[in-house]
Amino acid sequence: MQVYQNFLREALERKACFSAGIEVKRPLDVLPESTEVKVLLLGDWGSGSVEQKNIAVKTAITCDQLGCDLVLMLGDNYIQHGVENLQDPQFQEKFEEVYTQKVPFYPVLGNHDLQGNWRAQVEYTNHSDRWTMPDSNYDFIGGPVQFVGINTSCTICSLWNLLRPRTTAWRVVFGHRPIVTQGRHRGMNWLEKIFLRSSSAQLYCCGHNHILEHCRIGDLDQITSGGGGSPLENDKGRTYSNAEFLHPNHGYVWTHFTQDVMLARFFDQNGEEIYQFSKNQNGS
Repeated sequence: MQVYQNFLREALERKACFSAGIEVKRPLDVLPESTEVKVLLLGDWGSGSVEQKNIAVKTAITCDQLGCDLVLMLGDNYIQHGVENLQDPQFQEKFEEVYTQKVPFYPVLGNHDLQGNWRAQVEYTNHSDRWTMPDSNYDFIGGPVQFVGINTSCTICSLWNLLRPRTTAWRVVFGHRPIVTQGRHRGMNWLEKIFLRSSSAQLYCCGHNHILEHCRIGDLDQITSGGGGSPLENDKGRTYSNAEFLHPNHGYVWTHFTQDVMLARFFDQNGEEIYQFSKNQNGS
């Protein structure tokens, strides 16, 4: 029995199902008294490729033109095998030296990150002015939005916080894996879908597939922004009847939330806008 318990604990640890137990030394919230917030969505970015650096330049231009208060980083932060420790040069080479925006960056873990030392990514929060990842699951307030970051490699352990009553106009959940998708990698299972659809969240943001995509799941909108610079997956993979938009190439998404309305604008690898949609706070 003890052998089995040790095996189970080690398996759960590898998937970051436990809290890192690291004290973060700065506030998490951004503009908590504001009635609006502007957010960049970027996933699957940590490849170190020319494409990553190109997208980083384009996001900086968009943020200069439209404004950005924070960036949600949607996993696969350090490809292929995560980071080894706090001294891993990838923190500098793939993040600090690539992205120029002087705003908080809020990452979640992707499957590639779990192949390395995921706790080092959490601890790096106390060693960077911008990197803000207090645990494998966490939440914070940005303007009229509660943002809930989840670990989609251990989602059942992540989702209980979503059942708490919402106290802000908006609740945005962000994680790595999609719920549904037209991309190569499948979405989450039926139980995870039920939790997300019952969480009072209006928007779910993810990556995993190296595409830009907009899907509707009942009253929940899903944005996939996985075009941050990792190798492309050009095959469509599957169809989904409530898919609204698909761009199988690099790119990123910019969003603007007020008390009443959310606007999402999709940009391609050249920094050109290719799609947008809006959503009222009441779901219409």
